[in-house]
Amino acid sequence: MKSLIVNADDFGLTLGVNRAVIEGHTRGIITSSTIMANMGAFDDAVRLAKVHPSLGVGLHFNITQGVPVAGAEKVRSLTDLRGEFLGSSTFLRRIMFGQLRVEEIEIELRAQIEKVFDAGLNLTHIDSHKHSHALPQVCDVLIRTIGDYGLSAIRLPREKWSFSSGSIKTITQSFGALALAQLCRVSAERMRKAKIRTTDAILGIAQSGLWSKQLMLRMIEEIPHGLSELMCHPGYDDDELKTVKTRLRSSRMTELKLLTDPEIIEKIRDSRVELTTWKS
Repeated sequence: MKSLIVNADDFGLTLGVNRAVIEGHTRGIITSSTIMANMGAFDDAVRLAKVHPSLGVGLHFNITQGVPVAGAEKVRSLTDLRGEFLGSSTFLRRIMFGQLRVEEIEIELRAQIEKVFDAGLNLTHIDSHKHSHALPQVCDVLIRTIGDYGLSAIRLPREKWSFSSGSIKTITQSFGALALAQLCRVSAERMRKAKIRTTDAILGIAQSGLWSKQLMLRMIEEIPHGLSELMCHPGYDDDELKTVKTRLRSSRMTELKLLTDPEIIEKIRDSRVELTTWKS
């Protein structure tokens, strides 16, 4: 049996991203989304999630962009002088040199989970912005913390790697996906021992921001038996998105179009792929 979670990341990033997530859910194949507790459109995302309870909602744990929910004074090693998160490159460099306090990662994780719960939503699972939890130090925090909140599922961003010829960007992202998959070998074993639920496969990492209909149809054909996750980033490239630091702009509209494309929906059905969520 082939089951597929189609998860839209960045729920709460902007109003346009939120609108696209809901359109992809009501008119297309999106079944799940992960919410950013520290971004500007969080309240709108909460409101939309309550109106559409069939959409599974997890936490998009974010410690690389924006401001901390816990307050900068409680997570000093994660923030710059302005009280904002360091950005993915600086974060990676600091964690590699042991300059981040692991206990502060836990403080921020708990603050983000509790903010979502206090808003009246139940979480289905956790993933992270920029896949920061693929790092063993961050993954360990998630593993030992989420059980306190009744959670038992975490995305494992270990995409089955294959070399993709084409543009330099495609080749670069393919090698990036390989590096991420190798890093996740450590996390996968730790999750298994902790009885954390993951999917059997994940799709959409190497081609993030580079989708086409041909690629989408091929990805559907390659969905293996078991439970898989398709990671996506729908949105509207509007004025609000221009104020946000993200490399994904016009590609978000491309993804929304494909996620609601009748041919894609029919391909899912013809391939006997069951759409599901983390809570199913």
